[in-house]
Amino acid sequence: MSPGWGVALAVALGTAGWGLVVAAVTHGAWGVGGGQATAVATVTVTRGLWSDCATDASGVTSCVPLVSLVTLPGYLQGSRALAVASAALGAPGVALGGGAGPRRRLRAAGGALLLLAAVAAAAAAGWFGAAVTREFFDPQHGGVRYEPGPGVLLAAGGGALAGVGGAGLLGSARGPPQTHSPTPPRGASTYGRNEYV
Repeated sequence: MSPGWGVALAVALGTAGWGLVVAAVTHGAWGVGGGQATAVATVTVTRGLWSDCATDASGVTSCVPLVSLVTLPGYLQGSRALAVASAALGAPGVALGGGAGPRRRLRAAGGALLLLAAVAAAAAAGWFGAAVTREFFDPQHGGVRYEPGPGVLLAAGGGALAGVGGAGLLGSARGPPQTHSPTPPRGASTYGRNEYV
């Protein structure tokens, strides 16, 4: 595989990972509460990074935005910040890594940014998933018992792809430096002194 294909593959993986992280940031179901029977109907509740939603059996959804920074759980605030940071780091990482030509330093910077984005996305998914799982099994927890939802999987998958893409860009930026043989001045002979004999 030529280096050009390797760079193109790394950029494609990094772009796909960044896209999944952006989708995860806006996804409304990082946590999914199972069907809870009420007096009227079965209700499915979801928790995203930005709102809590409830959907009844007829398909009507109502959402409450999560705007308070004081009353929100720490894992939600931290996961939100890490996911947004991951999306923000991934964009310049893809842009710097996708340049053409021998721009090794820029490609290395793009790879490093994608790796940082991958770590932030994985941390957001892991923190949120671990916290809702702990609450799910906590007998003292009186609120809705969420399970990790599709948003967590999107963030984890996006982080994994961005990490592979970033590592590929860093690997393509390494290697022996290209050496150029000096060209002789015009009119100078290219033969050595002893080559006439």
